[in-house]
Amino acid sequence: MARTLKMSDAAFQKKLRDILTTSLLKAGIRPKVYIERVPGTRLNRVTVVSSAFKRLRPSERQDLIWRIVGSGFGIEDQLRISMIYTFSSDELLQESA
Repeated sequence: MARTLKMSDAAFQKKLRDILTTSLLKAGIRPKVYIERVPGTRLNRVTVVSSAFKRLRPSERQDLIWRIVGSGFGIEDQLRISMIYTFSSDELLQESA
């Protein structure tokens, strides 16, 4: 069986941030992407924030984000993501209040 080289955590996070940012900008959505490692695992928790998200239902946001991830990563790398939060700027402010 062929052995595959795994991307380092830093490289994975950079690629994920770049793909999400570039693809969302092409769709007219200016995002802020935050990625944090889930302690004790190789998983990453992702938060994407954009004021443009207020015009999309949460399910539309998730569909869009996961289509982007699916087009840029194989299944093995997709499994390195524990979850992806999507917030409009206003929602994020309400959450932190």
